Amino acid sequence: MYCTRLASDVIKTSHLPSSLPSVLRLKRWYKLSMLRVIITVTSQPTTSQVIPLTPQLQQLAPLVLTPLVPKLTLVTTTTTTTTSIVIKMDSQRRFFVIGNWKMNVDKSRIDSIVKFMTAASLNPRTEAVVGCPSCYLSYARQQLPNNIGVAAQNCYKVAKGNFSGEISAAMIEDCGCEWVILGHPERRTIFHEPDDLIREKVAHALKSGLKVVACVCETKEDRDEGRTWQVLEAQMASLAASVSDWSRVVIAFEALWASNTGVLATPNQVQEVLSQLRQWLRHNVSHSVADTTRIIYAGSVSSDNCQEMARLADLDGFLVGSAALRTDIIDIINARGSYVSRIVNFFSEQERSLKRI
Repeated sequence: MYCTRLASDVIKTSHLPSSLPSVLRLKRWYKLSMLRVIITVTSQPTTSQVIPLTPQLQQLAPLVLTPLVPKLTLVTTTTTTTTSIVIKMDSQRRFFVIGNWKMNVDKSRIDSIVKFMTAASLNPRTEAVVGCPSCYLSYARQQLPNNIGVAAQNCYKVAKGNFSGEISAAMIEDCGCEWVILGHPERRTIFHEPDDLIREKVAHALKSGLKVVACVCETKEDRDEGRTWQVLEAQMASLAASVSDWSRVVIAFEALWASNTGVLATPNQVQEVLSQLRQWLRHNVSHSVADTTRIIYAGSVSSDNCQEMARLADLDGFLVGSAALRTDIIDIINARGSYVSRIVNFFSEQERSLKRI
């Protein structure tokens, strides 16, 4: 049984390489009979020794359940006086949210979005990016803080030439931006961009130094006719042929039948496809790429459904449409939530429960 006395928290932050989120350590001291327990949250546990929990310590097991804190591993070490429980955070894939403004903003609207995004408290362990029309790339980059990235919504497959109306990867970089969205479903369906062209665009963007949100999608007809995976597999095969560095690619899956149609994809439907995409990477590229490549979802993501979706095992973020123009985007960026705050809330509830006994 937990004692009712609780010492103060000690929260420290140190930094991993730039590709990984910060390490968060949370220590709380409890007395279980005469046993002192130290609970540490870290992405780099200091031990690999796994010791079965005692019946008393099994009360801490909910800490590693997905509904509370997803993607964790529990490791314990014991001395004569102390049991240390180390919770390993899965930090291979940083949560990623990109809000695509499409053709829905002017400078005044951008100013409004910038105002509420910069005023909000954004989870620092989420990588946040906005997809901006090409004519406003420089303006958006100047207005937004550095912790929010800016992406172009398209670019062409060569550096320069007589291609009226197009924008090159070099132009995007010259605007101070480092991301580009390629193969968006609207480019595929409205402008009839084929897989071959998208493959060439992705290859050139990566070669030029940009990072790419590469989109794959299914239509209502694909799902109704049972050929979702056949379509996605062809898109993935074409995409993979163009990728020279998977660490600079985020895969975005969109269920077009769930985008602005009033019909929402269920978490199970989303997880099924994301899992298939990750398995495809595992079997056709490498285990390492499958484990580290971020796969995100698009399809009427909002503040109402983002938290439930964020718990999916193979989901690493969202590509957001209309909700990116509203304050909903704040909830979506924070959908994965703070691991530390969830653990604090868990222990606080334990304290309240004990006081009611």
